[in-house]
Amino acid sequence: MHDVLGFNMTSNGVLSAVIFLSGLLLVPFGWLSDWLRSPGRLTSNVVRKSFCVIGFTSAGCLLIWAGYTGCNRALAVVALFLSLACDAIASPVVAVNQLDLAHLHAGKIMGLTFFVASLASIAAPHAVGAMTYHQSSRSEWQNVFFLTAGIYAVGAIIFVVFGSGERQSWAKTSENNPQDELTFSESGQIATVEQTVCMQLPSLTA
Repeated sequence: MHDVLGFNMTSNGVLSAVIFLSGLLLVPFGWLSDWLRSPGRLTSNVVRKSFCVIGFTSAGCLLIWAGYTGCNRALAVVALFLSLACDAIASPVVAVNQLDLAHLHAGKIMGLTFFVASLASIAAPHAVGAMTYHQSSRSEWQNVFFLTAGIYAVGAIIFVVFGSGERQSWAKTSENNPQDELTFSESGQIATVEQTVCMQLPSLTA
C-alpha cells in the first residue's frame, strides 16, 4: 500500500491493522461450522471440505481483484479486508481438523502441520521480496497475488481429494477403552460414551 497506492507510513500501518480485524469473523464461522455438524444436518466431511473450498477460492479471487483495483485506495483496502475475511471461513478447518482425524493424537498432528506452516511463513517474505525487488510496482504485486491465489487453489484441491473430516481407522480406540470414544449428546454437545449411557439409564429403568 505504501509503494503502489502511496499511503504514508502512518496510514499504511493503520489500514494494515484494520484489514486484520477481519480475523474476528473466525468466531462466528466456527459456530456456524459446529451448528452444521450437529446431528441431523451435515457430516463433518462435507462441512470441512465445503468451508475449505469456499474460504480458499474466495480469498484467492479477492486477492487477484485487489491487484486490479488501480489507484482506488478504498477499493483496494476493501478487497484485502474481504480476502482475509474469506480466509477466516477456512480457519476453523485448519484449526480443528486434527481433532476430527485423531483426537488422541491431535497434539502431535497439529505440531507437525504448524511446523510446515511456519516454514511457509518464513519463505513467503523472501519470495515476495524477490518478486518485488526491482520497483515494487503494481504489476509485480499482481504476480504476488496470482502466486498466492494459486497456492490457495492447490491447497483447496488437495484437501478435497485427500482430506477428510472423519475419524481415521488408525486413530480409533480399542474396545477396552470405550470411554475415549466421543459422541454427540441430545443437546448437541460432545459427550463420552459413558456419559451418554448414564443419560439413557433412567429411560431404560422406567
